[in-house]
Amino acid sequence: MWLQWLLWPFATLATEAPLRVPHIADAPPFMLTDAQQIPNGGILFDIYQQLGIAMQRPLQIAAIPRKRVTDMLLRGQLDLYCNGTPEWFTEPELRWSPPLFVHRDLYISAQPYRDFADFRQRVSGKVGTTFGYVYPTLTELFARGQLQRVDSYSPAESLRHLQKRHLNAVVVSEFEFGYLLVHKQDLHVVEIERNQIRCMYSPVLAEQTILQLNQTITTLTQQGKIEQILAAYR
Repeated sequence: MWLQWLLWPFATLATEAPLRVPHIADAPPFMLTDAQQIPNGGILFDIYQQLGIAMQRPLQIAAIPRKRVTDMLLRGQLDLYCNGTPEWFTEPELRWSPPLFVHRDLYISAQPYRDFADFRQRVSGKVGTTFGYVYPTLTELFARGQLQRVDSYSPAESLRHLQKRHLNAVVVSEFEFGYLLVHKQDLHVVEIERNQIRCMYSPVLAEQTILQLNQTITTLTQQGKIEQILAAYR
């Protein structure tokens, strides 16, 4: 079922076509929910709000399984999703926005490493990962058994396993690490990957809407509003 927010008290906006976006259980702080699991905050929620306000369009948000997002975008049942890269979502029909922000994946463990080269040479053990996520820089290490991937359904679950010493390490984003983990003493961080996060668009979205979205994203970035959103959750 679609969960719709009309975000502004202007009656004329009720006639505007909504921007249809998914809620796919993105980990905090990317999406925050209330007791009924309805999104009410987070990095993506705030970005969608800013886009809707700037374009004077309401938002329509639906709880969608992660594996269905690409198919629904390709079919035109969703308009956009703002947490992806062409390396993560490889379907050539998808359209892409200008960069929104930099996403850094971190390897968190009790073991210090001098740099990424030292990490690749010496790392071993069980690492907490998130089901359905891709880690290109670790693929070779998984393939040869140097690292053993242990999937959880969320970064928060992986971090709990790390704190209970069920894992040697976890891989989470810098935002999840900063937001979810209160006690960081004795933990060491290695950046294993960084990506430019973009919005991906349905290929059937109107060209004029894509141009307006791209212009809005560029303006919000230049005005520092995207960085303000990120800073609130670091």
